[in-house]
Amino acid sequence: MYEISTQKFSGPLDLLLQLVEKNNFEITEISLAKVTQDYLSYIEDQTLVASEELADFLVIAATLLLIKSKTLLPVLTMEPEEEEEILDLEHKLQLYKKYKEKGGEIYQLWQKGFFLFTRAPWKDVAVQFLPPPHLSISDLAESFKKILAGFEESKPLEEKKIARIVSLRERIQELIEKLTQGQSYSLTELAGGKTNKEQKMDLIVTFLAVLYLAKKNLIKIKQEKNFSSLWISSQK
Repeated sequence: MYEISTQKFSGPLDLLLQLVEKNNFEITEISLAKVTQDYLSYIEDQTLVASEELADFLVIAATLLLIKSKTLLPVLTMEPEEEEEILDLEHKLQLYKKYKEKGGEIYQLWQKGFFLFTRAPWKDVAVQFLPPPHLSISDLAESFKKILAGFEESKPLEEKKIARIVSLRERIQELIEKLTQGQSYSLTELAGGKTNKEQKMDLIVTFLAVLYLAKKNLIKIKQEKNFSSLWISSQK
């Protein structure tokens, strides 16, 4: 697993970009799905993320889980806004990569002592303020008022609470306790029978927990035919 220290990144997009570039991936939906687990493993240790920044990391994590689930469950139907979230994350990451690359170029120029860039003919000309002959202070004040009047009035952003979703570790423990009772359950039943849009994340987390337990050879998964329900039971 790829480990990254807090001194080497700033914010969730920077962390995600480093995970993608570490594996020499292009910024695509498939590559984001592949680095999801590394991203989740990092933010799982909340001591490494400042509390005031945790919400930003969780927003990215939720979108990554959607992407991961889409690759693992092709039949999973995404809402239009969810598809838009995925495309928006790809776009933001691509823009952030360009911003970071240009920032590095500017830093290199700064290190060389280049602080002023201008057209060659004006290189040695002193900068002067040359207002029109009859410009007065009141004219300047009036111009600034017109400029300020053109700005839109700032409005406070609407506050929203992030609904708590059970963690992957908690869901794994819940499944172990439930399956040791000796019964078989469908995937929907293990997710609490919730299928509405608001609870889709619960189904995704449950599916990831089932995959983990299957990888550890702790459960059996049966499916009678393609696209039919998955039935899960304990190996013991």
